[in-house]
Amino acid sequence: MGAPQFPYPHRYAQPLGALRLQLAPHATHGELDGVWRPRSRDLTREGPHLIDDFPNERGRIDRLVYAPADWDVVATEIFTRHGRIKVGFLPTDRAGGLVLLRLGSSGIIRLRVMWEPDAWLRDLSGS
Repeated sequence: MGAPQFPYPHRYAQPLGALRLQLAPHATHGELDGVWRPRSRDLTREGPHLIDDFPNERGRIDRLVYAPADWDVVATEIFTRHGRIKVGFLPTDRAGGLVLLRLGSSGIIRLRVMWEPDAWLRDLSGS
């Protein structure tokens, strides 16, 4: 039959649709490298989506760092199709929608997280 596609099927959320991520064409050396627009403030759901659907040509993510104050549901680890990913925390004073992604090639991607103000209303209505 073959191996399952996902090593943690009981922990994998339903697909969220297209990844809403815009990346700068090249590394920006300390500036923001892109913008990520998750659909909710649940990192246990949004984090795996970001990691699983991150563009292969930019590298593979092996760690995610964020400010817990920015999210309603936080995580100390994230389960993806590639396995478990370590999660770290930014200092409390760094809250404000920033996520750092460490790539296996030891590069760092800095993403500004932008939530839509009425996203939770849309989620409640089922639209």
